[in-house]
Amino acid sequence: MNKLLSIIFTGCLSTLALSSCMDDHDSPDTDNLLITSPTSVGEVNMTIGEVKDKYCANGATADFQRNASNFYSKINEDIIITGVIAANDISGNLYQTLLLRNIGTDGTDQSILLKIKNTCLYPYFKVGQRIKVNLKGLWAGCYSKVPTIGQPYKTSYGNLNLGPMLFEMCRTNIELVGQPDDNAPETVPLDFTDAAGEAWLRASANKIYRNTPLLAKVSGLIDEAQNSTPAVGEVTGETETMINGHKMFAPYELHDNGYGVDRTISLKTNTSNVVLRTSTKNEIAYRYLPADERSYTGVLNYYDGWQLQLRSLDDVYPALKSNSEIDAETATYAQ
Repeated sequence: MNKLLSIIFTGCLSTLALSSCMDDHDSPDTDNLLITSPTSVGEVNMTIGEVKDKYCANGATADFQRNASNFYSKINEDIIITGVIAANDISGNLYQTLLLRNIGTDGTDQSILLKIKNTCLYPYFKVGQRIKVNLKGLWAGCYSKVPTIGQPYKTSYGNLNLGPMLFEMCRTNIELVGQPDDNAPETVPLDFTDAAGEAWLRASANKIYRNTPLLAKVSGLIDEAQNSTPAVGEVTGETETMINGHKMFAPYELHDNGYGVDRTISLKTNTSNVVLRTSTKNEIAYRYLPADERSYTGVLNYYDGWQLQLRSLDDVYPALKSNSEIDAETATYAQ
């Protein structure tokens, strides 16, 4: 009996001690769990469009200029911009990249790429999340003609490229504002699926730094899905893999030096096209190319022509069926 009472008494003391510990820490400090700044990075004092005008219009006054398409400058003052995450790396097709977009009260709509050195950004920067970015210590300019914020790095060829900012700088330079809003206007793509939209894409006057990058939607047929002849990769010299007679978005054999594969979307008017670029290392790469007309939403950039990168499989409409579903349907039809 005494032994039983001793056990009960000891248990009570343990419970009291545990309760006391929990009471002392019922409001834990979670600041160290954040990857972004727990305090304000400053008040917004410049728009995305103004940053592009200052640092992306031309390379004449840039700190570094490799050519007319690649030039960058270091920002040494507190320039604070705001925008909503309109695209992230959730599928892996956008590598270390966020699309930051802001629609002003006057209707001005501007976007810029924000590069961050981390291979899994989407849990921290969800689509619809508004952020503020203090550009002090970062670099801004054009990388392959596309307005970009990041930091420079030297390639194995000795070139200085504008790459991603260090992940740890999120802690000092980026602030989350409120909660993600799925209905934010910045998450709605610009629609280029009608004749007027396709005419806009063809117009030379629109192929400028002010109009890239964009969150956009186009519609048409993928040229490569219209024939069954496999292509041969220029880098690998290998014939593309086809499964059950189907071509895929980005088979490894067709990768270029950037480990991406370009397919061509012929727009509905058949007088222009958009390159559909897909990385070989993501969930989109090995899905079958649809042969019918569909709409494609993603990040639209201008290089030598317009180029679109999907954010995820959800950016194709009508929705893509899985490869196994298509194979099963094909087998049924063949019976």
